[in-house]
Amino acid sequence: MSFFKRLANLFGGRSGGRPGGGRLLTLYVLSRRCNEPIMGTVDLFNEVSQSEDSAYSYYTRKVLHTSGERRCFDQVEVELWFNQNKEVAHHDVTGGRWLDADEYAVELARFHAPPAEDDESHAEPGTESGTESNAAPGSASEGE
Repeated sequence: MSFFKRLANLFGGRSGGRPGGGRLLTLYVLSRRCNEPIMGTVDLFNEVSQSEDSAYSYYTRKVLHTSGERRCFDQVEVELWFNQNKEVAHHDVTGGRWLDADEYAVELARFHAPPAEDDESHAEPGTESGTESNAAPGSASEGE
């Protein structure tokens, strides 16, 4: 029976040792321009190539795009260098910053939270940002 399990794991892409089954590496970044958290995946079987840098065995580059949900469109470039076991040894992020899974969850909750109400919306009529106006309605300003 273990032969069939190994065969199923081989075709299913699951092997021990990595969260996500061993084939996919999940990336979490935060777009600097849109302040939007982005999640992406790297297929460790198909999307990595041998690195030209002698310090690392494998390399990949991934460009992640924001959703445009708040009418902001951006892309974040992630470059990853791996050791011979295809574990991330170094990363560079352009246009954003690297997040771990916990930071991503916090940023995602913040991004989908309703916007906070401004203090100006609670100002009394005839006032600007809570300060009273000395000019009477319809009167000319002092400089005229």
